[in-house]
Amino acid sequence: MFDVTWHNGISVSAPGLNIILDPLRVTKASDYVFISHAHMDHTNAFTDSSKIKYATPETIALYEAITQKKVKNTLPCVYDKTIEHHQTTLKVIKSGHVFGSAAVQMATKDVTFLYTGDFNYVDSLMQKAISPIECDVLVIESTYGRPDYIFPERNLVYDEIVDWAARTIMEGGLPIILSYPVGKAQELTKLFNMYTSIPVVTHPSITRTNEAVNRFGQSLVYYDMAKEGEELIRSKSCVCIYPTCYRPNALRCVYPDSKIATVTGWALSFGKRSADVSFILSSHADYAQLIKFVEECKPKNVYTVHGFSEIFAHKLCKKGINARSLC
Repeated sequence: MFDVTWHNGISVSAPGLNIILDPLRVTKASDYVFISHAHMDHTNAFTDSSKIKYATPETIALYEAITQKKVKNTLPCVYDKTIEHHQTTLKVIKSGHVFGSAAVQMATKDVTFLYTGDFNYVDSLMQKAISPIECDVLVIESTYGRPDYIFPERNLVYDEIVDWAARTIMEGGLPIILSYPVGKAQELTKLFNMYTSIPVVTHPSITRTNEAVNRFGQSLVYYDMAKEGEELIRSKSCVCIYPTCYRPNALRCVYPDSKIATVTGWALSFGKRSADVSFILSSHADYAQLIKFVEECKPKNVYTVHGFSEIFAHKLCKKGINARSLC
């Protein structure tokens, strides 16, 4: 049996194992934690050297690249390899969200549990979509768990991004894309590498994450803006990728001829804001994909977390699925 509660993260009690999944902050509730991916809102447990931390080697490497700090007391998890923990087995599978991201499947003799972490249910240039797994208990992220969040076809968005960048360069401008250093930055780098001859210039923080990804066998091509990319920026013959923490108006002061884009699923609600354009590109499943994933997992009990969790749980209940919001 799996007892699931919220304790600054998803607290799971199983025979011989108590573990917190993606804790939001350092917690004393368990000696074991699972970190699903390297986005900073999911990695607080890496700062606690006393905890035993399950994560993929890719996630560990990306976190260390972002923070430029080594983490301690980790148990690297290889995809699809079962780990025995007393009467409970644990296995991580690819979640399709970002490079290194993982869902975790746990099982006892009689019950199967699945936590999706953040996940995507369509293929991207960098990731294969998550595969549904039949389970008794499903804990699912519901970031976009509201019916109006339906994303356009990914390949069409790719075309829009490339067309916009090429047109900006032809008009004498410098295209700048604001992106998360983990996930979108690698997807965008690969997009321009595969389908254009436009050089990609990266902010140093994105250079570090791209380097970490390449150490696992990828072949992303990019130029650091503090080094060889500086001349490319002056010539305005490249596309620049900056972290999302940069403000468009501040970048325009540095690059007066720039055009600035954002890439996010939230563009469905918030539009371009102070950027020049926004593209609806998300590393999460949209509402229809969330529903489809639940139906294909055929769980007996569903817990929704994050985003529109209450709305999504209510929609599942209306479909006859036993669901409730955990947070």
